[in-house]
Amino acid sequence: FGSSRGLKPAGSGAFARLHLLNDPMNAQALRDTIKEKIATALKDNLKTDEKDFVNPWINQDKAATLQQTRCFSETPINFEKCLNLLTRVLYLIQHEEKFTPQELSDLFFGVTKLFQCPNSRLRRMVYLTIKDLEPSEQEVFICVQCLVKDMNGKNDCFRANSIRVLSRILDPSMASQIDRYLKTAIVDKNPFVSSASLVCGIHLSRSSPDVVRRWINEIQESTNSKHAMVQFHALALLYELKKGDRLALHKVVTGLAKSQNKSPMTECLLIRYASQSLMAERDSSLEKVLMGYLDGCLRHKSETVTYEAARSFCQLAVFDDSSSAGNTVFGYDMSHAMTILQIFLTSPKPVIRFGAIRTLNTLAQHRPQLVMRCNCDMEPLLTDQNRNTATLALTTLLKTGHESNVERLVKQITSFMSDISDVFKIEVVRAVKGLCLQYPSKYKTLMTFLSSNLREDGSADFKKDLVDALILIISQVPAAKENGLLHLCEFIEDCEYSNLCVRILGFLAEEVPSTAVPSKYIRFIYNRLILENALVRAAAVDALTKIAMRWPALRRDVLVLLQFGQNDNDDEVRDRISLYSTVLQQCLDENREDAKVGFQSLMSIEMPFSMDALYDGLLDHLTSDSKDQIFDVANLPTDEIYKSQTRSLNVVTDKKKIPGQAAKTQSATEQTTAAEEKASASAEMLRVLGEIATGVGPLQHSCKPKYLTETEAEYTVQVIKHMFKDHVVLEMYVSNTVAGITLENIEVRLTGLGPEWMELGATAISRLEVSQNASAFVVLHKPGGECLATTCNLGAALKFTVKEEGDDLGYEDDYPVENVQIAVGDYIHARPLQQGQFKSVWEQLSAQGVEETQKMMGLPYKTLQAAVEATTATLNMEPCEQSGKVEGNTRGHTLWLCGTFIGGNLCLVKALVGMDPNHGCVAKLTCRARSQAVCSIVANAMM
Repeated sequence: FGSSRGLKPAGSGAFARLHLLNDPMNAQALRDTIKEKIATALKDNLKTDEKDFVNPWINQDKAATLQQTRCFSETPINFEKCLNLLTRVLYLIQHEEKFTPQELSDLFFGVTKLFQCPNSRLRRMVYLTIKDLEPSEQEVFICVQCLVKDMNGKNDCFRANSIRVLSRILDPSMASQIDRYLKTAIVDKNPFVSSASLVCGIHLSRSSPDVVRRWINEIQESTNSKHAMVQFHALALLYELKKGDRLALHKVVTGLAKSQNKSPMTECLLIRYASQSLMAERDSSLEKVLMGYLDGCLRHKSETVTYEAARSFCQLAVFDDSSSAGNTVFGYDMSHAMTILQIFLTSPKPVIRFGAIRTLNTLAQHRPQLVMRCNCDMEPLLTDQNRNTATLALTTLLKTGHESNVERLVKQITSFMSDISDVFKIEVVRAVKGLCLQYPSKYKTLMTFLSSNLREDGSADFKKDLVDALILIISQVPAAKENGLLHLCEFIEDCEYSNLCVRILGFLAEEVPSTAVPSKYIRFIYNRLILENALVRAAAVDALTKIAMRWPALRRDVLVLLQFGQNDNDDEVRDRISLYSTVLQQCLDENREDAKVGFQSLMSIEMPFSMDALYDGLLDHLTSDSKDQIFDVANLPTDEIYKSQTRSLNVVTDKKKIPGQAAKTQSATEQTTAAEEKASASAEMLRVLGEIATGVGPLQHSCKPKYLTETEAEYTVQVIKHMFKDHVVLEMYVSNTVAGITLENIEVRLTGLGPEWMELGATAISRLEVSQNASAFVVLHKPGGECLATTCNLGAALKFTVKEEGDDLGYEDDYPVENVQIAVGDYIHARPLQQGQFKSVWEQLSAQGVEETQKMMGLPYKTLQAAVEATTATLNMEPCEQSGKVEGNTRGHTLWLCGTFIGGNLCLVKALVGMDPNHGCVAKLTCRARSQAVCSIVANAMM
């Protein structure tokens, strides 16, 4: 049969191929052969491996393109040619090719002629071109009619796109003319048209808000649309219209939070608006609704919504300082949000992992204890393929990790520092800096890492952060000084950034004299004098001279080094060398102490007084009766003291607020007046001191104002205690709130001074009309100097003459107020420390200071939180390491406090507070300071 048909034997031809296909192994081999042949053919014919992508529009000529725009006027219109030409025009515009106004105008009129062509592709390009051309008001009028015609047509694509173009080019005066068309389009059944109208409303709300407010009913209806994008844009427009009205915005947000059937995108936007409302104002009823809504979003079926809700919880946790030590936000538990982020850390989706670790990284800067529970899930991310995710995981672990993990984490850092961008490198450096301050004993490992990166390539910002980290560590960790200074010296040997060299040289000048062998750093500094530019050379001269003045044994050698630079080609460098050589020579030849004092003033990096205080004092001096006399700067306060005093005055001059109402915005005149009052208060006190008491010295600090009367009294009195080394100035801030009454000759009378206090003088308020405020001062002298905190309880009263309207004589009256108490806490100024810095300073005072401990039992406090607050208030010190808040159900708490005792004596307090069933509230208070007297005073302050 086979031979009669002329067929080949079964072993060849088609039957052979059929036989091969029936065998699975042979079939696979045949498929691989075919694929290989196809790939070879493509490679040979198309040259796919050799051809690089070439942008077809890269060599566009503006003149040739504009000349070819004549085709826009051809009949019939060649839409393919016009499409190509419009693409070239858009390319030139996007690449910032400069067009003259006439060229733009001609191009615009040519493009408008293309509205005659109904081709949809060409029409969309026309829309894009008109938006980018940004036509003038006269030109807009021409094309608006065409766009309105498209907006009312039957083609939905034309309708939506024409509305989008109108939103970009409409003039506010023309918006009201097409208002009804846009208003109708908002509720159109086509979601593309509806969304375009809402986006148009968002743009118009900035230029024509009154027009858009007429659409409010349609916008609210669109928030319930079944289309996700329409919902999203409707909510965004509703927010733009309501954001200026706080109550209306709260109503919108709370109303939508209770509604159902919102799309994930709308939910995410609403979550952000809810967070903004919570951060804008504290309102218990609002918090209850919105925090419940955010908690409900954590159970949403969409990962996007659950992440956004968890992220909002973390943002609110950063904002809420009152709960900084716990796991609550505004009193609501955020454990569920942390669980969500912990689960997302193990997600198979890279973007989910990145979002979760980035959120936890931000939270770790403020609440590391809260993030610490996620450490076990963050460690696998150190080997994540995405280097950004791995870097964020590492920096988060550095912020929350334990001391025992430092070496392992540093090894992980070193392995991929070269693979990440400078932005993430800076984050790593900042995290390492915080870790070193938190665990000072690990400074060698961490400083080695920082110094090794100094030698690597990097941007100026990256190198600046590395230098800042090393300087801070050297300043805060005494044991790291020698190694750290050598690392900085090695860096300036090959530093290309002059500003960093100047910064390091200035730091070396301050720190080198306190090292064991200052001479070993001289070589590095002198090399800068002979190898660098003029800016660095001038800084090197300053550094060498500062070191020589503080280390007499090096003066002669430094003088010789300076003389080598006397012929420098820069005037500034030569002048500095000449001046400093003269000072050093005088110190060597004549041992003149006045030369040393003058040099110290010359080289001081800070002014001895506040520049703001100088400005305010000069203003007051120019308006005073003694403006012809010389202005004395000796009594001006330092910058820190002036800022403290200004903060106290801010509290006094703030206007009373009505409960339940938001504070009204002050007018420009009111703000200027308040600023002038606060600014002149410091100068006023200095003027008064000059009149009634001389030689009181510089102000140490000012205490917070305290009311001595009820806040609703007829005459309110506040006392502000200004503390000096041997004096206390009591400022009585008096306000008259009685209409028709004028007070004159207001004097302050104190009783119960005792032998340890002496009143040196006082001032009176000459006249005080209704709604006016003024201050009377009393200067007290205390014995014992700055290291004796003399306390007292003084009786106080005001004596003044009361005059009613039309009464010229008036009558005298006494107005008793609460006693004025001067306690131990008044001698202490609260001083905040950076996060993680307390332990290093505590250890530093252990080696260089003294310590005293006091145990107390039966304290009159029912809760640990009350004991912590009372201790903080009594000592007037700043809680550190977020220890001012007590965790939930705990029997003991450690409170860390920092403050500056009068005279500039730094003191730290570690208070262990607990509740004992037999003795009630007990405490153990340990104080460390450099002065034994200060230590004893603070330790016994609670007794």
